[in-house]
Amino acid sequence: MPNKRVQFDDLGATTKVNFDANQYADNFFGFRVVGAGDTAFNLTGYGFTGFIKKHSGAGSTATDTIALGFNTEGRSSGILTAIVTAGLSTNFSKNSPRYTYEIDVTNNSTTKKTRIVSGDIDVNVGVTESDIGEALKCIAIIDESNGGTTVSVAEWQSWRNSFPKREHYILQPTSTGIAITSDVMSTEVQAVYDSGFDDGRLVQGVNRDDGVVSDRSDWFGIVGLQTGVDTRIGLFVDVSGSMTLSTVQASYNKFLSDCSTAGIEINPQTNSAEDWLEPFTGIL
Repeated sequence: MPNKRVQFDDLGATTKVNFDANQYADNFFGFRVVGAGDTAFNLTGYGFTGFIKKHSGAGSTATDTIALGFNTEGRSSGILTAIVTAGLSTNFSKNSPRYTYEIDVTNNSTTKKTRIVSGDIDVNVGVTESDIGEALKCIAIIDESNGGTTVSVAEWQSWRNSFPKREHYILQPTSTGIAITSDVMSTEVQAVYDSGFDDGRLVQGVNRDDGVVSDRSDWFGIVGLQTGVDTRIGLFVDVSGSMTLSTVQASYNKFLSDCSTAGIEINPQTNSAEDWLEPFTGIL
């Protein structure tokens, strides 16, 4: 599902948004936070806390409350993803009751805390996992992976056998916008790698835009995402050192906007190991 729109005015108004959650699966709740004029609200400089509760007045015991985690890579563009990966299976076991959740943001400069969104959560009991056979697009943004040695032939073949319908794309930010495939994968992996591109490309070069809008690349168009066809994708952006999010900030912002407009939910993935494959293992 697309990221849910949340109005943030820093005055205490709380948006109500309801969600469904699967009891035995990782759950991701995406929000697009906007300010005046429906423009993206820059959440840099804010901290986040949130909880799922059995009822609105529940105490803080482990059996009654689950703390939410947060992926904040898109915070500068107002994108916030709340995550719950444990606890629903053992503590929240009734089918489709109206459990509740709440998310607060704290201005790190003023320490002011504001509740920006809350709502109800229906738990689907007995759902063990989302369909790993689903034909999802997995997009890795990475400039190099330890000289192309991070992912082995065995690792690639294992992933492909486990997720035969997932499409894997590598977009490589370079100074010229031209791919240097050997920086991302070895010649042995190149021989077996099955790219999502259907024209023989293994890796597609994109710009290191450094936040300059005129230098951004169109990731949405490069991968060939389609409104009404693609509804959820996995996205990994390498921030291990040789590049950071600021290296591709303008392209990243455009991609988030394009996906939001198209109603495509982004499941953000991370690691610090320059590994363009591991983030797309398991439930997305």
